[in-house]
Amino acid sequence: MSCGFRRWWLVISLSIFMASPASAEPKPASDLPEQIAKARSAGDMQGADELATRFVTLAQEQGDAGLEAQALFQQARNAMERNRYSDAQSKLAQAIELYQSVNDQKGLGQAYRQMGLTYRYQSNYSMALQYVYLSMQIFQQLDDLDAISSAHNSIGVILEKMGYYEEALQAHQKALELNTQLNDMPGVASALYNIGDLRRVMGDLDTALIYFEDALQLDIASGDQKNIAYSHNKIGYLLNTMGQHERARTHILKALELFRKIQTPRDTDWALSSLAQLEMDSGNLEAAKTLIDGVIERAIEHNYRSLLVDAYEVAAELDYRQKNYPSALTYIAAGLEQAKQNKELAHESDFEALRVKVHLANNSLQQAFEALQRQKQLDDQRLNDVRVEGIAKVQAQAEFVRRAHQIELLEKEQALEHTSRILWMTAAIAVICVLLLVLLLYGRFMQRQVNRQLEQKVAQRTQELEVKNQQLSAAYREVEAISLTDKLTGLHNRRFLENHVEPDLERALRLYYDWHSGKTGKPTEADIALFIIDLDDFKEVNDSYGHNVGDTILTQLAQRMSQVFRQSDYLVRWGGEEFVAVARFINREEAALLAQRMLEIINKQEFMICASDTLRQTCSIGYVCFPPVLQANSNQISLKSLMAVADSCLYAAKSAGKNAWVGVESAHDPILFNDDATLSGIDNLLQNDKVIIRRSCG
Repeated sequence: MSCGFRRWWLVISLSIFMASPASAEPKPASDLPEQIAKARSAGDMQGADELATRFVTLAQEQGDAGLEAQALFQQARNAMERNRYSDAQSKLAQAIELYQSVNDQKGLGQAYRQMGLTYRYQSNYSMALQYVYLSMQIFQQLDDLDAISSAHNSIGVILEKMGYYEEALQAHQKALELNTQLNDMPGVASALYNIGDLRRVMGDLDTALIYFEDALQLDIASGDQKNIAYSHNKIGYLLNTMGQHERARTHILKALELFRKIQTPRDTDWALSSLAQLEMDSGNLEAAKTLIDGVIERAIEHNYRSLLVDAYEVAAELDYRQKNYPSALTYIAAGLEQAKQNKELAHESDFEALRVKVHLANNSLQQAFEALQRQKQLDDQRLNDVRVEGIAKVQAQAEFVRRAHQIELLEKEQALEHTSRILWMTAAIAVICVLLLVLLLYGRFMQRQVNRQLEQKVAQRTQELEVKNQQLSAAYREVEAISLTDKLTGLHNRRFLENHVEPDLERALRLYYDWHSGKTGKPTEADIALFIIDLDDFKEVNDSYGHNVGDTILTQLAQRMSQVFRQSDYLVRWGGEEFVAVARFINREEAALLAQRMLEIINKQEFMICASDTLRQTCSIGYVCFPPVLQANSNQISLKSLMAVADSCLYAAKSAGKNAWVGVESAHDPILFNDDATLSGIDNLLQNDKVIIRRSCG
């Protein structure tokens, strides 16, 4: 299909879809599945779970096994939406048993297909294919074109994962034709998305982008928030691969926003992993490091095994680019171990290739050679496994054909005499044997075709990688001027803090909100403490000793800050002799202890200004804890207003004679901390009896 024709067809199809009349008001009981699906589509997972639970209770009260099967199926769909595949399989197994007991063939087919998808997401492609073929058999018997198209889509995705690209493309083309015939625009969007992903895997990035963009327009029209997020993330990932970083950022951030809205934690981290890759490819290595560390931590906590492998690969590549070779090798080892557990030989090979690259950069030639040998062994094993998967695929197809013919034979047997039945069965067996032979020959032919394509793509990708490395080196030099690191002290700069502190403030608010709403107990280690640290009379140092000495003192101050605050805290040079520290997720009572320790570590040791001379220097500190109001909503309190409060505390410490600290620990009125109040009445804030202040002289 040409791009011009597809654009014309898309406009007409989209117009028809947008003009279709709204559905009638659902009935309270019989339309519960539709209500649950609508809540899921809108991203209201809490509402979808509540409706599904009500559905199960209603079905059990009525003793209706068919209704209970439908309710369990909806609970499984909800679990799938939240990436909880084990829960989904348990619910589906119960639903399948109930569907069989009431002979609900359509429900049984849907449950089989969904079970296949759970195995697909867990990389068990042989089992996935068997279940989807079982569903296809039922859908064809029912002549349900909509369900048949969905099964074709699922088969295409599984075949793609198994490496059968041409057959996967054929399956998605069939799904596209059926969905167009049915005027099912969400189905058309899904088919376009899958065809686009195949084009991406096969290296045709420009065509893939067109398919993804068309799918996104249809997803937006249908209003399915998860599909919209998927399309945005895939477009962003593809644009980043094509070097269009700013366009990629817009799409990835939109996907991230939607995944968070519909509460899909694994998909949220999938988008964050894409964002980390983008930051790395854009040269923002510190931002990429922060993002991918968080993804790895949560993937380990929630057992997102496949995502964890991808995250380890990004982290290893990031350390390689930063020439941190020991850390890169640590990530590679962890990624290899996880890939082995997942039985993902392709990723094992990728990690060994990355290990070769790291060892070569580190001049470890023997280790590089050994890694290269392991990579070759893995590639040979992958080739053997592809053959085994090919046999499993043919067996699944053969089982599908065999079952289809069994049904046809049973129907014929009722109208035939004993002799004619024997003849018919003999002919059917012969046909099956011929089909099996054809499938086996065709599978071997397609495997040879795919192997040739893969060899061509490996050579092409190797050349592209060399060009891309040159482009990335040039891009890194271009963005160096806007780095997130202060060049003098090695601390973060103001831009880093403004970009990274907001998620921490949101998380702290969420912890307190859950407490206020009765979901949890009073949180611990949920507070943020923002400190402003300013050297006393620093202008006199610069005037007396010169700016070089001043820079030396600032560098030593940064080192002492790192002795007081944790590695996970933010240490920032705000400007001149003024520094900011953000202690993340502590108990607010610890803020005063940190301020006192900062004073003591500066007072205890003089600053070196040259090899034989030292200088005694003091500092003043102002700080504020967040959220400042424990019993009320603090949503309107910004970083700007927090800085203003901390600055006011710093001024109070200076006025008290310097070498001291003053901090706002909490308050009773959130209005004192909004932007208008802090700008107009900051001088009166510390005199307000609704504000709890702590002070200490150095």
